[in-house]
Amino acid sequence: MTHSVSPLQPDIRFSDPVPVDPVPVPDPVPSPQPMPDPPPNEEPIKLSHQRRRSARIRAC
Repeated sequence: MTHSVSPLQPDIRFSDPVPVDPVPVPDPVPSPQPMPDPPPNEEPIKLSHQRRRSARIRAC
């Protein structure tokens, strides 16, 4: 049997590597954004004690 050079192995050359200069990527600075307005269809949050007080006043 004779051994032949297999073409399956890639030809890798370590003697002359390609110089790769790392390019610094600046971090994106997020700009300050204002708080979004609540949707108009939402009711404002009401505290439970305010409801009880108004009910008590109506009961008197």
